[in-house]
Amino acid sequence: MKILIRDNGEDIVEFNQLNIQGRNAAGGYAFNIVLRGTRHGVEKNISIFDIRLSIALAEPIKPLVNLIPAFQQHIKCFPHPNNGEQLAFELVFSKEQINAIEEYRQSSDLKLNFGLYALTLTESVLTSSYDNSEVIVHREQWLKALNSAGFRQTMLFEVPLPSVSNDFVSLCSKAQEFIESGHYKESVIQCRHIIEKIESSREDKSLSSAANKKAHDRQERQGMNSIERLLSMREQLKNVCQLGAHGDESFTRSQAKSILAMTMALLAEPTIGFSE
Repeated sequence: MKILIRDNGEDIVEFNQLNIQGRNAAGGYAFNIVLRGTRHGVEKNISIFDIRLSIALAEPIKPLVNLIPAFQQHIKCFPHPNNGEQLAFELVFSKEQINAIEEYRQSSDLKLNFGLYALTLTESVLTSSYDNSEVIVHREQWLKALNSAGFRQTMLFEVPLPSVSNDFVSLCSKAQEFIESGHYKESVIQCRHIIEKIESSREDKSLSSAANKKAHDRQERQGMNSIERLLSMREQLKNVCQLGAHGDESFTRSQAKSILAMTMALLAEPTIGFSE
């Protein structure tokens, strides 16, 4: 990346490094963005202020946030350069924005477009500066920031993780991590492991199998109660997940998301899933 602040066409500050970190926020996901680079030496003293950043998805351009003010709103340029210049910004994304970003990113690095705005003042002459650049946030850095922001404490589908053992939490987290990294079949396999662990914990595997058999008989199906029907749904979902462990079946990202969503939504019901 290379994004500049200019004064009358002269490059005075150049940013070429990016760091992004996540943290918890009320009702969303907060991210701290730091741009680092070099302030060049100039003949006349220049003041830079009203510094703002806009961020968009890169291909095609789709705005995410507009004109976020920098923490520090005044940079002074002198004849002596500074190789440690930096600007910090903070923004909050909603769940919908994160889901849109992840749908766009798929399993790759995150490509964004940064637009940097500023005003410069030289000997009472006020000018505006604008530059934009494509910025690549490497997948590992982005996933770490997502995790720090608390994104995995709530599933992609806004189903809160119940209070369960660390084993269950680990399986759920792995299933979501596989989706984020593009391993969709492996995510489906994790969903099967989750269902099997529930069956073992509840000791109701035989009940689930029996309910599924009744669901395929027209007369018996009419007499099934709600719990039996839910158990049958759980068994059918496990059968779908079975394709992840055997054969050459492949899954798309949307399919893996749907299977994980159904797994978590169904197992959040205490009569057939996680016990209260």
